[in-house]
Amino acid sequence: METLTEAGADLSPPAFSQVVFIDIPQAYPRSAPITCRFTLNAALQPSSRDWVGIFKVGWSSAKDYHTFVWVEPTEDPEASQRITRQAVFKEYYLPKDEIEFYQFCYIDSVGQVRGASTPFCFRNQAEQNTGSLVDDELLVITTQDQVDQSQREKAEMQTELDLLRVENDALRSALQKERKEINSSMEHDEQRVTEITKLNREMDQIKEHNDKLKQTLQQQLKENDRLKEKMATQQTEQEMLNQSLLSSKSNEDKYERVLAKVNQLKEERDELRTKVDAQRDELTKLNAKLREQERELSKTNDRFQLLQVDYQSTHKEKEKLTVELQRLQSLTCSIEEVKRENQELCRRLSQQETSPQDDVKVQYQGVTRQLQETQAKLASEKEETRKARRQAEVFQSELEDAKKQLKKVSEMCNQEKSINGKYEMQVKEMSGLMANKDILIEDNEKRVMLWTLEKNELVRENEKLRGEIEKLRVVYTSLGDLGTPAAASESMYLQHDDIGAPVRETSANQNPQRHQENIYETLDSIRPPQEEEPVLVCRHCQESFPGITENELEQHEQSHRVCPFCTMICDHMEQSVFEDHVYGHEL
Repeated sequence: METLTEAGADLSPPAFSQVVFIDIPQAYPRSAPITCRFTLNAALQPSSRDWVGIFKVGWSSAKDYHTFVWVEPTEDPEASQRITRQAVFKEYYLPKDEIEFYQFCYIDSVGQVRGASTPFCFRNQAEQNTGSLVDDELLVITTQDQVDQSQREKAEMQTELDLLRVENDALRSALQKERKEINSSMEHDEQRVTEITKLNREMDQIKEHNDKLKQTLQQQLKENDRLKEKMATQQTEQEMLNQSLLSSKSNEDKYERVLAKVNQLKEERDELRTKVDAQRDELTKLNAKLREQERELSKTNDRFQLLQVDYQSTHKEKEKLTVELQRLQSLTCSIEEVKRENQELCRRLSQQETSPQDDVKVQYQGVTRQLQETQAKLASEKEETRKARRQAEVFQSELEDAKKQLKKVSEMCNQEKSINGKYEMQVKEMSGLMANKDILIEDNEKRVMLWTLEKNELVRENEKLRGEIEKLRVVYTSLGDLGTPAAASESMYLQHDDIGAPVRETSANQNPQRHQENIYETLDSIRPPQEEEPVLVCRHCQESFPGITENELEQHEQSHRVCPFCTMICDHMEQSVFEDHVYGHEL
């Protein structure tokens, strides 16, 4: 025969249920070929490299086979899952041992066990029919009382044997029920793992979204600072414009018009200031909401880590139950052996009914001792079965608690998603307000440009008027040199006008100066004095964080993974390594 590659056997219960062997007798003859029949589950895809082997009961890996045959492939893969297939073993390769028990196992192309049959043994044809032969040549004479007593004892043993069979069937059904419950618990565990991975992805998306929101808030804060700088420059330009307008000699109509425009600009500046204050308050609220959401996210992470620890503990408990199930399977095999021993004892008892009375008593005592030992074994097996059932109930309750916790975590994630949607709407509204502010700033810049143009025009007109006045003074001085009294009176009149004109101009300049003295105020006078905040330092990593609050520092310190015994920072460790480190201190 061909040699097979060594491969580990998958001993999980779902793998055993994919191939079912049918019509397996308790014994096969050694002198004739044997045929085993089996059916495939829909989940198993057959391959040309699959094989069926004969294994001794108690095998541990797929390489412990005694002999094997390849599974014959079928032309229709879908029909192969509905029909009964068979494998034929030739008598030359069959085991020669009559005491050991064997079983069929279906091994796939990758070396995993997909099904196993009930145990059986190999016997000669003559040995199988030994129990039905009766020696007719022996004649034994006994009393009627002895015959009645032996019959009563035989009836009692038969009733006890029937009770043992009933208990064996009950144990077998309980074992099948436990196997189904373990299969369902494994399916629930797989669903739980998929839910946990889904929650991990959603939490990563939420973190990315929060980072984007932080970036947008930082950009808006920078934009607000830029707007404040622009307003400060506009304020200085307005003050310079007001000073130039007050110092220039212009007409009263133009001065009043410029003054009205300045007042209007002041009102618009106040409106912008109120809007900036409202926006600042809105930004502080958004920052507070963002910090609250980060705290909720950290709490969710802590709950998720606790769920992972619970899952690991349940997984370990599941492995313990699997080992217990394998032990129960071995116990069922031992029960089968006891059953066969009881049958052998019954057969011997029936054969020895005609033997002498003393031998019957000795054999009867041996049989009773064996029955007592069998009853003790059955009692211990019942107790172990009850313990396994209680462990399965505890495991089921833990799974229900874990499901409830997962449901709560999913609800919290949905709430955080809705909160993030609200934050997005608020950010959009803030961006719209910023666009409106940009439009207002552009309008103010245009108005400032118009005022600068008007100012330049007024300066040019003032220069022209000064030139004309100088010319007139030269003319009047030349006329005064002629000595005419009319010229003298006119020159005196002009002197009085020249003297009065500066007085009027200075008074006109002083009154608006007093009127506008306390109108304008800078943004620096409105801003509250900034106090120097102390720099906060983390007590674990000794990292300084300027500009954060104590609550934020506390959240940062709680985010560290610190050993409660040696206060070592274990952020780089995985959860299992961290738990081993803590348990090492407890030991």
